[in-house]
Amino acid sequence: MEINIPALLRIKPNALNKIGKYLRKDGFDRVAVYYGEGMKDLVGERVSISLDSSEIRVGHEETVADNLAESVLTSAFKLPRGIEAIVAVGGGKAIDCAKYVAFLSHLPILSVPTSISNDGFASPQSSLVVAGKRKSMKAAIPHGVILDTEIIGASPDRMTFSGIGDLVSKYSAVQDWKLAYHAEGEPVNDFAVMISLQSAENLVNFPNKSIRDLEFLRLVCGALVMSGVAMEVSGSSRPASGSEHLVSHAYDALAKKPALHGIQVGVATMAVTLLQGHPKRDLILSLLEETGFCSYVEANPLEKEAFLRAVDAAPSVKPGYYTVLSDDDARASLVEEIKTSAFWNRFLA
Repeated sequence: MEINIPALLRIKPNALNKIGKYLRKDGFDRVAVYYGEGMKDLVGERVSISLDSSEIRVGHEETVADNLAESVLTSAFKLPRGIEAIVAVGGGKAIDCAKYVAFLSHLPILSVPTSISNDGFASPQSSLVVAGKRKSMKAAIPHGVILDTEIIGASPDRMTFSGIGDLVSKYSAVQDWKLAYHAEGEPVNDFAVMISLQSAENLVNFPNKSIRDLEFLRLVCGALVMSGVAMEVSGSSRPASGSEHLVSHAYDALAKKPALHGIQVGVATMAVTLLQGHPKRDLILSLLEETGFCSYVEANPLEKEAFLRAVDAAPSVKPGYYTVLSDDDARASLVEEIKTSAFWNRFLA
């Protein structure tokens, strides 16, 4: 199996200003640029100056309005000849769409997220809407990832909390993977497990867990990149996505007003690690508390009834994907725990 990992990784202030330099160094001359909505107004001038200064020509440019599969296919067919690489600047939709265009067009992609709400910006998958339903599609893992910590730090706190929630889910995802091995013999890639767990362990072991701390923020950025690499190594989403992600996807369909993906995943991780009897659950809770994640969710709780229904509906999101929630009695036990324990009143209303 061929494994690709990002050849270029920059995590530092003002990295956005050097995009042209990075592209030129890797031998690219003509690119397509995809912006998320509002991103061209926010950082477009800086991107253009950087590209112009390195004599990088823009052969195609567009703003991504949605992540519909039809829109992505249309965009891929619109790419003119001679494009050598794709640059995606913005949030999840823009990067997901650009990654899939890159995959269809057999082009390298430079991922430039303006927030770190999940690990999608560095993963080998794209989240697209296919026939009205969100679906994870195999895509191109980025050739390069550029994380401008100045821009990341200026993004809304909820985006960074979402990224932290997505990161702690690696603990429960790996545990579900091991459960699938014992229950159904599903192979586990030990190297992918190591990468995934180390990405989360780095956060747990860092002394200052404030999202205002530049070094901690850099660590979160790097950990999310490593999560994407773990998926590439394993050839699946197993090291990064388990029962907690199934709950989040079910909640998306059931809640009146869904929250950010990583926020939902973080809360679901607290729930499923309890069911798993996860030995690191106390560390997970401490990390979420110390970063401010718990305080944020307390001020913006999820919908309790929708969350309970999401727990029960989780296995139907991805049939045949074994997790701790695959057992009917386990789901009933967790639902009862959430209904009766005062602990959940902080996060669910």
